[in-house]
Amino acid sequence: MSEQPPEADDVIYEVSLEADAEIAGPFDTWLRDHIADLLVLPGFQSAEILSDEATAPGRISRVVQCRLRDQAALDAYLRDHAPRMRAQGVERFGDRFTAERRVLAHREEFIRGAVSTENCLNCGEVLTGQHCSHCGQRAKVRVLSLWGMTRDVLGDVLDWDARVWRTLRPLAFKPGLLTQDYLRGRRASYTPPFRMYLILSVAFFLVASVGGDPGGDLKLNVDENGANLQIADGGAGSGATAGSTKAPPATTPPAAAPSSKLDEDARRLVDQIVKRMPEEERARARAEMEAEFSKLTPEELAPVKKVVNDPCSEENLHVDIGPLGKNYEARLRNACSRIMADTPSFGRALYENIPKMMFIFLPLIGVVMYMLYLGSGRYYVEHLLFVVHYHAFFFLGGIVILLLERASTATAGTGAGKGLAFAKGLVTAAFAIYVPYYLYRAMRRVYGQGHIVTLAKYSVLGIAYVFCMTITALGLLFYTALTL
Repeated sequence: MSEQPPEADDVIYEVSLEADAEIAGPFDTWLRDHIADLLVLPGFQSAEILSDEATAPGRISRVVQCRLRDQAALDAYLRDHAPRMRAQGVERFGDRFTAERRVLAHREEFIRGAVSTENCLNCGEVLTGQHCSHCGQRAKVRVLSLWGMTRDVLGDVLDWDARVWRTLRPLAFKPGLLTQDYLRGRRASYTPPFRMYLILSVAFFLVASVGGDPGGDLKLNVDENGANLQIADGGAGSGATAGSTKAPPATTPPAAAPSSKLDEDARRLVDQIVKRMPEEERARARAEMEAEFSKLTPEELAPVKKVVNDPCSEENLHVDIGPLGKNYEARLRNACSRIMADTPSFGRALYENIPKMMFIFLPLIGVVMYMLYLGSGRYYVEHLLFVVHYHAFFFLGGIVILLLERASTATAGTGAGKGLAFAKGLVTAAFAIYVPYYLYRAMRRVYGQGHIVTLAKYSVLGIAYVFCMTITALGLLFYTALTL
């Protein structure tokens, strides 16, 4: 028996022979020579001769079992060599021997001490190694203690040669290599791309949630310019306003005394607007609005009053999304009223829906890549894989920046805090420069086109990015508003 278990494709070619006992010596000699000739043919791996003692008197019985690599090797032998070799036996011994043939497919072989005879606890397949050949589950399954589970997790994370680190290094520093290797079939050494994307995206949003209230800092202000959204900058006392070109000053001026030029209605209007603003901006805003409102007549202030009193009314909020959107107009107005009443809840819901937006955004960019490389012979999924790897890198960089920010905030006021804040600024600046280069270099590596062609497609991709991001962001706003 062979020292190594046979391959699953092996076949056994068995020939049962009977011959007159009078020719036993010459017949056995010829049979050994015949097997030697077989073993030099392509596909033959081994052979053995067995003897059956329960044979009729005056006859001898021999059973020859030949192991071949696969069915194709046996077919080639039966077609190209068997007729000639059988004719040699007939020519030598005539009708003094008979032969019956059959083919046996290999199923399992057991070698003492070499393999396990246990069954997989998951699918029931016979185990022939450390993992099940059918479902891949480990042969040794045990219920881990808490310490054992922690040790296994830390071992996978801290082992520098673990698959996760073998994936993160090229993901961060070798643009496009993971996609290129995956398409070439080199996959076992790396974490699967979609799993890596999910892990990094979940880690990113988890880190972003630690030590803050993502989306809860969203403010909806209504002033003389209409409604605008504002997201506080991590509680640092400054903000970024969407829909307004006015930036808050670095320092907040003291509250101005009430202007004597304002009548009672105008002063109440200012109070209504100011109370909807972040507390640190109220003094500055009050001073500016009192100065501007004092120049307006009651007729000119009337439109502002309508907006402030009911910004979600049909007169103030124009919903023009075509005839198909008429069914949603009432729901959008109701959503507007709920947002005005509880803007932080809307901000949190908006933040929670960002991952859903990404699962629409990524396939859209995949379509753009497919259109850019029409005629390349690549399937859409291959372009989607490129996009998934690129955004996994983006989340990886975001995690590093967020960790530095959280660490610098936790150690604020110390030397370490200042160093971490500096490092965070440096990494953020480097990342902003590296991201566009990373995309260009990845396109060059994966698609293999020249600099000019790649730059042209890179430019088109940048425009498509802005367009698709705008579309999905608007969809995110509408979806969040309708499901709030």
